[in-house]
Amino acid sequence: MAYRKEYMTKSCICIATGVALIFIGWSPALGQKRETASPERALFRKKQFTYGAEKFGLRILEAVITLEKAQSEEGKEGYLVQARVETTGVTNWFFRMHNRFHSRVDALNLSPLRYVKEINQKGIFSGEKQYTSVLTFNQGDNRVMVDGSKIIAVPPGTQDPLSFFVKYYIGEEIKPGEAIRMTIYDGIKLRQVIFKTKGESIDTQWCGQVEVVCLESKVPFSSLGEREGIIKIWCTRDRRKVPVRIGLDLPIGMVRFELESLEEW
Repeated sequence: MAYRKEYMTKSCICIATGVALIFIGWSPALGQKRETASPERALFRKKQFTYGAEKFGLRILEAVITLEKAQSEEGKEGYLVQARVETTGVTNWFFRMHNRFHSRVDALNLSPLRYVKEINQKGIFSGEKQYTSVLTFNQGDNRVMVDGSKIIAVPPGTQDPLSFFVKYYIGEEIKPGEAIRMTIYDGIKLRQVIFKTKGESIDTQWCGQVEVVCLESKVPFSSLGEREGIIKIWCTRDRRKVPVRIGLDLPIGMVRFELESLEEW
């Protein structure tokens, strides 16, 4: 029974962290009240962030996020952000995850145009889950079309999980001591989230000791029956605003993603 319980815990952590990682967009400067110019827009280069997560001394997850300029299907100038989350090593013996997400974002106001998530995962104790969901955003009338049929009304400024990352990285600024309110829709549930920020100095795997802004919020996880956990995101306190660490304090344990590399070209 102890063996079964330990592996069930690992499996649940993998599910929760895989789902939660796409909310890396809950990074600095995602409030809906500001629109500020950024030198990143004029000097933008394609970027790739690679993260790893460990639990019980084992590497359990790898996540890669890419951000680049791209036109929408309608020919609008914008950005494309993509994320993949995969289990690694011995984790695949009892739980396999191969999930993909991408979001197209309007370059003018950094609002979402289209969000796609492809879920492909299977676990000994969690069963199999495989599906694709597409959200099409219409910011003009504050509605979202889900999978080509269902229409959902959303508040002004609502974004998908990944478009938050673009809005943060390209557009806005964050300072310690703020409370950032945001609305996000992922095709399952509309969520209101408040992040509180503070300045810290931490040791990181990617760049050693660095000054950061830490954002912290209580977040309900749909993969854990809406039980609340705490998500923390540490971003460098400079013009680059690099998210160097993501911590997930879940009801079933703590998982921490560390930035391993940042490539630009």
